[in-house]
Amino acid sequence: MSRIEFFFSLLLVVCLYSAIKGGQPERRAVMILIIATAMTIIAASPWDIRFANPEVGIFLVDLAILAAFLVLAVYAERYWTLWICAMQVIQVLSHLPIIFIPELLPQAYFIIVAIWAYPMLMVLALGTYRHQQRLRQFGADKSWSDFSVSQK
Repeated sequence: MSRIEFFFSLLLVVCLYSAIKGGQPERRAVMILIIATAMTIIAASPWDIRFANPEVGIFLVDLAILAAFLVLAVYAERYWTLWICAMQVIQVLSHLPIIFIPELLPQAYFIIVAIWAYPMLMVLALGTYRHQQRLRQFGADKSWSDFSVSQK
């Protein structure tokens, strides 16, 4: 199994699990991740020059993802959203080395930018699992903060 097949398999499994077993914050994170994946594919440079220069399109997608996760973290009554935001900040900052070190190898740039998707998926899966634990233990799990307008 190639690295790309592994990532898409993991994305599919985690997103299905979180969409089925998660609360509203987990489902919104699934939407963010699926849209982010599609937009990243669209924004990437052609394969033969990908990651040879700063990937401005992917950088802009990463900024949009960060904004979406920040909004989710502000309104959701979940700690895992803070972890995903922190990882996304690192993801955004991962684009800086190629700007300051133009001779950075494309493979190194790719790894720096892509690696954070895996722990983000694991945090979402863990957040969904914890949601299920709270439902079993307490019978309910509040999704949104008291000041949130998204209290459904």
